[in-house]
Amino acid sequence: MSKKVDVTNPAEIQRKQALESYDILDTKTEKEFDDLTRLAAEICETPISKLNLIADHRQWSKSIFGDSGVESPRNQTVCQYTILEQGTLEVQDLSKDDRFKNFSYVTEKPHLRYYLGAPLLTPEGVAIGALCVLDYKPRKSTDRQKEQLQVLANEVMGRLELRKQNKQLKELNEYKVELMKMLSHDMRSPLNGIMGMASLLKEVKAQGDTEEVEMLGIIEESSVQLNHMIDEIMSYTLMESEGFTLNKSDVDVKSVVESMKRLYRPAAKHKKIDLTFDITNINGAVSLDQSKFEQVIGNLLSNAIKFTKTNGAVAVSLTQKETSEGEKLELKVADDGIGMDQDVADRLFSQMNKRLSTNGTSGEKSTGIGLNIVKYFVDLHNGTIHVESKKGRGTTFTIAMPI
Repeated sequence: MSKKVDVTNPAEIQRKQALESYDILDTKTEKEFDDLTRLAAEICETPISKLNLIADHRQWSKSIFGDSGVESPRNQTVCQYTILEQGTLEVQDLSKDDRFKNFSYVTEKPHLRYYLGAPLLTPEGVAIGALCVLDYKPRKSTDRQKEQLQVLANEVMGRLELRKQNKQLKELNEYKVELMKMLSHDMRSPLNGIMGMASLLKEVKAQGDTEEVEMLGIIEESSVQLNHMIDEIMSYTLMESEGFTLNKSDVDVKSVVESMKRLYRPAAKHKKIDLTFDITNINGAVSLDQSKFEQVIGNLLSNAIKFTKTNGAVAVSLTQKETSEGEKLELKVADDGIGMDQDVADRLFSQMNKRLSTNGTSGEKSTGIGLNIVKYFVDLHNGTIHVESKKGRGTTFTIAMPI
């Protein structure tokens, strides 16, 4: 006797929504579920095992062991009754049960006789399907086999829950990335306007009131620092959420250096730091990801200025070198700032997820994620990074990137 389903029933609507939340219907076979159905057959000593999901009017099998056919009308299934149970459902002889004796797979080939099913229950207790075993002859399973089948059904649900949570986290990360991109763009537009106007007014006032020029310099320097922090936060968000890929192109290193000079001179000038740049043996363009390379230099420069005292010095050098592994671009950023013990320097990149936030010599603030970004981008380029430092004597970062 076929059982008619009322799809407008609130409980059935809730069940349908629960099933759809796992986004599992009509997906490809997967080893993690096939292993569980095979194990169910072995434990219950049956030739057939199925992982069935019950939709509105059909039953669809995510995994099958020992049989074929992935879909059946819902009203021609035994699992439609299993989902009404809180425990296992056993039918020792399908041909003697009025509910199932006229089903085609009972009266005709393959002449199934035995069924044992365990409901697939969500954490809220809603059944979305069943893990079942079948046999061609009447029989009876032990209590232990029934318990173990339910354990396997719970394991199926545990894996489905984990998949759903991973999907939700991925969607959340994607939303976070899009939000950060939007905020980054919306914040940069007015910030670039402030930086541009401050620079322009400084030029106009160059011969005027010293105090006004100094205030404009502070505005320009603060804008550069804020812009740098926005870059750091955006990069870190992408690192954590979706990662980066390299977009290499022929980069004019001298142009990059000129850009760094313009950006970081105000901060250096404010602390009366002697900021120098030296380029040797670079005659043409080199193959790099320009935006990431700029962030590497920018982060190291920002740190060097931050940890160098007033009247100190920061030196940046870029050299193209021929090595046994091919041509490399060597970047050095050296300062005579507060430095650190060498054992601390050696551990600087050992914990990539740890924020290393310390106030600068003039109280400068930072996000504490700049060096993480440097290490990440250098690794992307298959480069190396080395730190030499001595407390009270300064620090030198040396980076080599294949070009």
